[in-house]
Amino acid sequence: EPVLVTPAPIIAAWTGGYVGANLNYGKTNTIAGATRPDGANGALRAGYDWQRGNGVFGLGAEYNFTKYKDDITEAGDVVGESRLKDLGMVFVRAGYAFNDQTMAYGLLGYSHGKLELSGDDIALSETVKGPTVGIGAEHRFNENWSGYAEYAHTRFGTVDIVDQKVKLDQVKLGVNFRF
Repeated sequence: EPVLVTPAPIIAAWTGGYVGANLNYGKTNTIAGATRPDGANGALRAGYDWQRGNGVFGLGAEYNFTKYKDDITEAGDVVGESRLKDLGMVFVRAGYAFNDQTMAYGLLGYSHGKLELSGDDIALSETVKGPTVGIGAEHRFNENWSGYAEYAHTRFGTVDIVDQKVKLDQVKLGVNFRF
């Protein structure tokens, strides 16, 4: 008599919501002549993923709660400070789950923030916004916890207060609580 073998159902291990945080390092291109806001930062992140077979698709948002900054100098003297702050991003991501524990993904997002120049003779501020692209990998340690590493590049376009294009590169290491 023939034996019927029922294939095991595909378990959507990556389907569900998550909240998390990351530590990141970001650096802008040189702006306003010689200043280059950069530094370590922290961010909160939340999102939801759907899995179909090996494909993983998700929506999310992130908010950096500190700022990137640098001194503004003239003739070797510090005359002010540049700051890139209040950075937020909404994003979609698409990935490939190698198994129930590890996936690689790409992301496409829209970021916004505020660039400020301040000092003795200046007090300028402008909202900056633009597209973000990135790549990353996420690994599940157990049912609820995962860690990720990510690179993201944002192009804010031409910023009027510095009359040039501003870009931001970030490297992120984070953890997510998945539910």
